[in-house]
Amino acid sequence: MVPFKTVSPLATPLDLRELTILFAEDDELVRKHVARVLTPICRELLVAENGRIALELFRRHQPDLVLTDITMPAMNGLELAKIIKQERPMVPVITISACNDTEHLLRAINLKIDGYLLKPLNIEQLFFVLQKEAAILRSQRLANQQSRLLSGVNMAIQYLLSADANQDAVDFALQEMAKAAQADKVCLFSFHAAAFGQREVRLVSGFASGDQVLRVLNGIDPEAPELPYVERWYRMLRQGKSVSGPRTSFPVEERSVLDGLRIRSILMTPIFEEGHLWGFASLYDMQRERAWTDAETSMVMTATRGLGSFMGRLKMEEERVAARRAMEFANVQWRETFDTIPDLVTVIDTAHQIVHINKAARERLGVDGTSLEGVGPCYLQFHGASHPPDSCPHAALLQDQQPHETEVFIPRLDSFFHITVNPTFDAEGSLVGAVHVARDVTKRREMEDRLRYLSTHDELTQLFNRAFFEAELENLRQGRTSPISVVIADLDSLKAVNDQYGHDHGDALIKAAAELLREVFRGGDTIVRLGGDEFAVLLKGVGEELLATIMDRARELLSSGSSCSEHGLPIRFSLGSATTHAPSCLQETIREADLAMYADKKSRKGV
Repeated sequence: MVPFKTVSPLATPLDLRELTILFAEDDELVRKHVARVLTPICRELLVAENGRIALELFRRHQPDLVLTDITMPAMNGLELAKIIKQERPMVPVITISACNDTEHLLRAINLKIDGYLLKPLNIEQLFFVLQKEAAILRSQRLANQQSRLLSGVNMAIQYLLSADANQDAVDFALQEMAKAAQADKVCLFSFHAAAFGQREVRLVSGFASGDQVLRVLNGIDPEAPELPYVERWYRMLRQGKSVSGPRTSFPVEERSVLDGLRIRSILMTPIFEEGHLWGFASLYDMQRERAWTDAETSMVMTATRGLGSFMGRLKMEEERVAARRAMEFANVQWRETFDTIPDLVTVIDTAHQIVHINKAARERLGVDGTSLEGVGPCYLQFHGASHPPDSCPHAALLQDQQPHETEVFIPRLDSFFHITVNPTFDAEGSLVGAVHVARDVTKRREMEDRLRYLSTHDELTQLFNRAFFEAELENLRQGRTSPISVVIADLDSLKAVNDQYGHDHGDALIKAAAELLREVFRGGDTIVRLGGDEFAVLLKGVGEELLATIMDRARELLSSGSSCSEHGLPIRFSLGSATTHAPSCLQETIREADLAMYADKKSRKGV
């Protein structure tokens, strides 16, 4: 048997480029083939020849997804998956098995394994499963990023709204912007007129990694990046556009400016004061080149809209009033952005009270209007409960002040949700609540349930399949049920029908045969399509006498000739049966029933 199947070329699975994948496989041929396929299309591929090495790589490199063979030396794939799910439950694990063993499949499901592939490995199926998991991971990352960015812009605006137009408020707002966008540095620059009608850029303040504030009081801070005046940047900022991207996306002359400051990626957004371009906020990534997402750009643009009103010396009362109005306007815009998110987003305080709620959450929870008076705690709105549930991520956040995520079914909303909570803090660093994002994942869960069903059922007839049959035999062999009877049924003339009329007629005949077997046998009997034209029935607690009665009824029903497919083709079976009173001898009983079926087929052909 070959270790993998050849398939037609596929389009590159773009979703995998963001993933680090750990692949564990003891078969060198399979390991090299899969590595050759996956290495060019994922961010990094870690390869291990057994489970123990794979676990070491998992703990050292923290991969995004694990693909593992089940049967391996040192530590098998299911043992590896169990440890991974204990240490990092949200990491997807996909198992590969050389044997069509339902016991392995059921153990994998119990471990909450995310995918199950059979050898010979079909690369097209592998790509499908990997891309499905990549889409789920991307969705989770986007939800976490949205929660983090919403928390950051909310805190930045709240600093500016609550402060009396002083430098501290600006510094704290910049700090929250940098943390939310996961930037190494953020600086605030203003434009000033220079000699001969030229302009120059001046650094006002900034925030570096950690808690270091770069306050400019007398001259330029030597630790802060000093950007020169670039006409193209000024032109774009004056038009209200952002300037962003990795260094490689800039023209050569601008790239040399970034290289001189050791900047790998930059995001600049304009700040307007009374309709005029005042300056800009600039975020830097000093370690890696990356493209800034639309969500990050939107967050910085929203936060910087109010910054211009706080620059300079606001000595007059009307100037302070104008600044507050600008912040209120920015707050309104934050609310509008907040309401466009399709996920259920709520801001919750330390007493579980809902402080803010977006449009999607209001509609789903049935909260009328914008007033939150009398809305009550989050556990009442989401669960209809009088106290937080045992697995409440917000309750866990209140204990350790760390982000949490979970996936739960909420009966009141009749849906499964992936929930993330991220903490929010006040200016003194005290916990004030959390941003709660709930994403409906019901359709994904339904697809997973469908995949579980297909792993034990034949898709054409909806009968149990061979994998389920093998697992059921193993359970019966180890149990105490007795007697057990087995019926082997072979559908006659299927090949002739396929050859003469086509496979659509053959499929219709198979489905009609399955319905006839359901009619012949009892509701509690296990009816299985073993494959092609071959069926089997397990009759638990049925001895020789009752089996004879059942077989007589089956042959009488079949001999009448009244059972046909939708195309009028008659359904005829060759039947064989056997009974055992020793469950451990089931395999011999199946062979006996199979031989009886062939004898019946031979006698009915008149040979």
